[in-house]
Amino acid sequence: MKRDNELIIKILKQIEEEKTLTNVIVVEIEGYDDESVQYHVGLLKDAGYVIAKRTMSPVQYYISEMTWIGHDFLDAARDEGVVSKAKETAKQKGIEFASIPLDIAKELLMKSLKGIIGLD
Repeated sequence: MKRDNELIIKILKQIEEEKTLTNVIVVEIEGYDDESVQYHVGLLKDAGYVIAKRTMSPVQYYISEMTWIGHDFLDAARDEGVVSKAKETAKQKGIEFASIPLDIAKELLMKSLKGIIGLD
């Protein structure tokens, strides 16, 4: 399965919207099949962006919280203008934003954010 950073951003946004201190959630994203969403939640867990427990049949991740680095990534990706600029920069380099490693995507988003707010 191919990694999709745009789906990862959507997942983190949903976690931020729905998660409270006392609930555990299973993410569902409209327009994406459950297998793709759960695969990407697993990637987020492996990367340390969320804390979640996995069940096997069917594979589902029960998310208990988003970590500091998950919040940092989401904060960098929150503004669509920042994401658009990051996508444009990646495209100019001949790279598809949706499939670059998360740490590089975060750096690209941070650079775009800094450029937009004048910190570059």
